[in-house]
Amino acid sequence: MSHETLRIARGSCLAGALLGAAFASSAAAAVPAEASSEALEGHVIAFELGDVVVDVAGDRGATAGAILELWRPLNIKHPVTGQMVSDRFLIGRLRLVQVRGVLSLALPDGKLAQPAQPGDIVVLHRPVAAHITTNASAPEPATLTTEPPTSSTSTTTSLAPDTQKAKPEPIEPSSADPEAAEVSAIFDQLRGAGVRRRVLAYESYVTRHPHGKYAIVLYEEAAHLRRLVEYETSATDKHQSLLRNFEPPREARSHTPLRIAVELSNAPVAAVIHSRNSGEVAYHTAPMRRVGEGYFSATIEAERLSSPRLEYFIEGVASDGRSMFVLGTAMEPQAVNVEDVPKPKPALRVPATVTVSTDYADWNNLKGNDVVWQTEGSVGMRFQDLGVRAARMGFGVYRGVGGSLAELDQEKLSGRRVGLTYGYLEGEFGLSHFTSIIGRLVIGLEDDGVNGGAQALLRIGNDRETNLTIGGEALGGIGLRGITELQLATFPRVPILFRTEVTNQPAGAALARTSTPLAPGAVGVAQDEGEVGARAIAQVGYRFLPDLVIAARGSYQGRTINHAGPGFGGAVTYQW
Repeated sequence: MSHETLRIARGSCLAGALLGAAFASSAAAAVPAEASSEALEGHVIAFELGDVVVDVAGDRGATAGAILELWRPLNIKHPVTGQMVSDRFLIGRLRLVQVRGVLSLALPDGKLAQPAQPGDIVVLHRPVAAHITTNASAPEPATLTTEPPTSSTSTTTSLAPDTQKAKPEPIEPSSADPEAAEVSAIFDQLRGAGVRRRVLAYESYVTRHPHGKYAIVLYEEAAHLRRLVEYETSATDKHQSLLRNFEPPREARSHTPLRIAVELSNAPVAAVIHSRNSGEVAYHTAPMRRVGEGYFSATIEAERLSSPRLEYFIEGVASDGRSMFVLGTAMEPQAVNVEDVPKPKPALRVPATVTVSTDYADWNNLKGNDVVWQTEGSVGMRFQDLGVRAARMGFGVYRGVGGSLAELDQEKLSGRRVGLTYGYLEGEFGLSHFTSIIGRLVIGLEDDGVNGGAQALLRIGNDRETNLTIGGEALGGIGLRGITELQLATFPRVPILFRTEVTNQPAGAALARTSTPLAPGAVGVAQDEGEVGARAIAQVGYRFLPDLVIAARGSYQGRTINHAGPGFGGAVTYQW
């Protein structure tokens, strides 16, 4: 701080002291004591189950419910002068919730700028009353000149009468002195107010009471405050005139280095940049590198940038070590918005799967008159869990022999042959991660022409996990089939499948009876519709490669206890 600033500050302090003396002399005859306070300092000791432990306790006059100021001490080595710089910053307030003899427990009172840490300073402002002798004559209001003293030495006048400590008591201005009450109310309203509001309040009082007993002191106080603000503003403008050229960064990216450069006139010997992210209390100081006559540059490290905002200001350093304002101040820094770097999303992988399977089932003790052989091949793609989950297309060959039980077991007729060579389209739609619907459309050729069918399934569980599928199928000229299938993913290398079917295939539809004779060779062939039977299938696979699974299956099926037989099959699945 320069000599001129100190001179103006001394003038403001003297005006404030005389104002306090004048107000005290007016209130002395009306009230027995004037309130003051003392600051008790302590420290954060530790943390206990979410409470902050401090050493401001009952032995120092603390009481439950008292508010403590929480300060963060900082000791930083100046990067240019090499001297240690110490200060502290207010980061919030604590409220005492439990006070003991030596220690107390406290909780945050409002939001803290930074979490409390052991070693932080706590300050308790405790009111103390000082009795004032009422027989002291009130001094005349002092007349001050608007010019502050220029001498480096000053005379101090003792304004405080004899005092003695007493129990703190609230003090109210006497209603007999309305002017003192009005001034007291002004002071109460100005707690924590800025300089501009104080000046306006003092000048407003002088305008209302030009001949009041406090008018001179308040006028002088307002004048000194105005001069102090004007001086600092002019000094800032003067220092900022050092800045010749500066292009502020328009935007910055988080975790990406940011370069800031300035051109200065009357170039100082060095320059430093102070920066902080949103939410940080203290600035991080770094020297700027000289890159030419009058040019300085600095790069803020990537780890120092995080969204949403970076604040910074720049100071120059003269040859005698004096700091000079260049760009912004600690109270009014420059700012740049910091955007998060978009994180690249991995390319959507759409796995494709090809499957070939075959299945043989004998329904009548290997007699050959009630059998099914079905082979299918398909290729499909798996997209996402919700919406269209998968799409598949494939082909199949269905061949069977069958008829009614009466024709096959009692009349000993041969089973009629049934066949369908078909293609299909299948889609799976995910209602949620856990549930999906599967639909299949089939069209193909049989001996008598074109035929088709459809299949609908409900899957409970994700297809990449253990799941249960329930549904049915209808194939024209072949019959109906109800399906329940459980896929187990308990063992990743050994996929297991259990399936049950209730069906009247392969002879699920009767031949049309006509009056015309049957074709040659059709004599003794079953024509009626086959009965319903049940199948139980178990399939076990092994994952030879991460994308290759080979499985074998066995089955047993029957329409009655005497009309039944075994089955077998297999499947190969490859995914890429």
